Amino acid sequence: MIGGVHIGDEVVRKAFERAPAVMNRVMDRAVGKAGQFLAREVRRELRHNGSMGFSTLMNSIRPERPFPLARDVKAGVKYARFVEDGTQAGYRGLPPTRPLAEWLRIKHGLDEHEAKRRAFGLARYIRDHGTEAHPYFKPAFEKNETRLMAMLREGAAEGVRTALGVRDHYAMTGSSYGD
Repeated sequence: MIGGVHIGDEVVRKAFERAPAVMNRVMDRAVGKAGQFLAREVRRELRHNGSMGFSTLMNSIRPERPFPLARDVKAGVKYARFVEDGTQAGYRGLPPTRPLAEWLRIKHGLDEHEAKRRAFGLARYIRDHGTEAHPYFKPAFEKNETRLMAMLREGAAEGVRTALGVRDHYAMTGSSYGD
């Protein structure tokens, strides 16, 4: 899933044309703050929705800078999407049992042998019934969408003030969330 917040504003465009270095510096700082904020809120949502077995998923959520003026907030584990979206019944083969055994061992205090035995049964259940979705990215984005836009507007206003001398500019922003 991809969530995006953008600025579509003529005055901001003119400020970029007049003083690109200033606008890039100011806006990259604002975009960085917004990325850090969203990563923190995604982790908070994950913690509150009850889908966290270990802290591995939560600790893997961080913003990345693919190019200037952009931040991608990503989870660095393969199973993150399965937690967010759930899985369909009819998984071909069995899901990996080692992570399931480790989860059972820690969550339920089982010894290693019993955890491995139960992990096989849990893997069959997941294959046959799928897993329920526990969204955390989308709710975090939707709850904080207006704050993210405000952070970018504040950065744009600072850049416009520095580049053009225009005070209290309210930049036009928009957002989207989808595949």
